[in-house]
Amino acid sequence: MPDSVSSKAVSFANCALSQAYAGCETGEIKRGQKVIVLGAGGLGVCASSVASQMGAEVFVAEMAANRLAKSVEFGAHHTVDLSQADSGAGRVELMRESTGGGADVVIDLTGVPDAFSEAVRSVRPGGVMVSIGNISPNKFTQFDPGLFTRSGVQIRASIRYPANVLGKSVTFIESTPQFPWEDLVDADFAIADVRDALKAAEAREVTRAGLVIDED
Repeated sequence: MPDSVSSKAVSFANCALSQAYAGCETGEIKRGQKVIVLGAGGLGVCASSVASQMGAEVFVAEMAANRLAKSVEFGAHHTVDLSQADSGAGRVELMRESTGGGADVVIDLTGVPDAFSEAVRSVRPGGVMVSIGNISPNKFTQFDPGLFTRSGVQIRASIRYPANVLGKSVTFIESTPQFPWEDLVDADFAIADVRDALKAAEAREVTRAGLVIDED
């Protein structure tokens, strides 16, 4: 571990940052592109930081408006409050309008099946949608294959990540001290209180709960 990186900061490298980093690589994000990060939880703020450092113009879209401010701290240039829309079609319209006709790359981190199809429809013709959040089988959404084929959009799955991405993530944290990495672990719990930590995380009361081990 680099001396300049604290244990608290680097705790976000495994899983959240590495998965987001791998997803951005899967989407082949390039400088000057418009990228929608769909979901502003831990994965979303990480994807925002990576995409912005790759030179993209980053739009973070989220139903829970209270999450959007954190994404700005991690490189997002624009936020899209999806709670302002009253339907899936309305959410797609909001994202397409915000990006001037659709994003070059949309990264879906929500884990909501309907968000998958909305993400595909929010990509510009010929762009790329990266699916990360929807990992649970046997959950379904309506999908228009004819519209998809006519759009020329590519759908790419990104689950887990190659081992070398973990090293890239640590280096990324070291090279971006402007991002408040330690703040992402926004609640500390003793090992004895692990159940409380899990409940807080499940209720989305915290971005990430830290379990502090007493070395004594």
